[in-house]
Amino acid sequence: MVEYRELGRSGIRVSAIGIGTWQWGSKVWGYSKTYSVGDLLEAFNKALELGLNFFDTAEIYGNGKSEEILGRCLRNVKREEVVIATKFSPTRFTENGIKKALENSLKRLGTSYVDIYQVHWPNPLVPIWNTMRVLEKLWGEGKILAIGVSNFNLKQLIKARDSLSKADIVSNQVEYNMLKRDIEKDLLRYCLREKITIIAYSPLAQGALTGKYSKTNKPTDLVRRVNPYFTSRKLESIAALLDTLRSISSRRGRTVTQIVLNWILRWENTVPIPGVKRVSHVLDIAGSMDFRLNDEELRMIEEKLNEVMLGNPSRLRRGIQLLRNYLSMMFYEKKGVKGR
Repeated sequence: MVEYRELGRSGIRVSAIGIGTWQWGSKVWGYSKTYSVGDLLEAFNKALELGLNFFDTAEIYGNGKSEEILGRCLRNVKREEVVIATKFSPTRFTENGIKKALENSLKRLGTSYVDIYQVHWPNPLVPIWNTMRVLEKLWGEGKILAIGVSNFNLKQLIKARDSLSKADIVSNQVEYNMLKRDIEKDLLRYCLREKITIIAYSPLAQGALTGKYSKTNKPTDLVRRVNPYFTSRKLESIAALLDTLRSISSRRGRTVTQIVLNWILRWENTVPIPGVKRVSHVLDIAGSMDFRLNDEELRMIEEKLNEVMLGNPSRLRRGIQLLRNYLSMMFYEKKGVKGR
């Protein structure tokens, strides 16, 4: 059974589990070698068949290829049945730059509007009020149905909201999973109170929390090879946690992936967006919504998490990590975004 949640106060209802498309069309994730466009089209159709209606992309994913593939998926379905969120690069400094980015995204997606348009990262060189003013214009013109941000901390989110006069921010897309919990300090509480949806990317820690990888079985793709989640030390530190997750999944008749995603769903305004490349992934994540972990299971998980060497990253380290994520998308690809 699919659960649906409202994005902020927008009236837009999405499946409680969405689908992230960073990997779609990206050769650094193995596109055309380990999975094909046919796999992605089949996964999209299966997702809609099961009731998963929320897809998140960005202009820089796969040099725009992600949006193009998602556009192909939209050709044979009713547009209103799908909720599309996309993002523009923080290198868009001007009003014309943002409008051009949206125009190019709409062209690649083959649609006249996007449901949610998001600032991919805050840009300290551009006053946030200027960006929000442009987005509010696009919202007023009906080209975007809602405004979202991504990778904004609490202070940045409040400034962005204060810059709007008629619209409001409906979502903040941030990294959130069992190994990345810094938003629980203040941002999550604020968003719960203000009814701003947390769109959780990397909810499975790029696969580190699925149990698929270990010290002797590390990922081979470039993105994960440089990710701290997959160092031998980190993988060793989460081994006991994974054993606990396997124990719970066995008793529940659920997969580890489903347990990990359901852990995030305990917060009512969160929407995890795990990456999907084939039908089997869709079938797995779709089974995350029709149950709830009980208090004892949550206690067991928390106990193991307290033993994991998580550490609290400093503001500088967090900034470096965000920059690394951005550069990985911008420069691991051979060419820039089409249509810039």
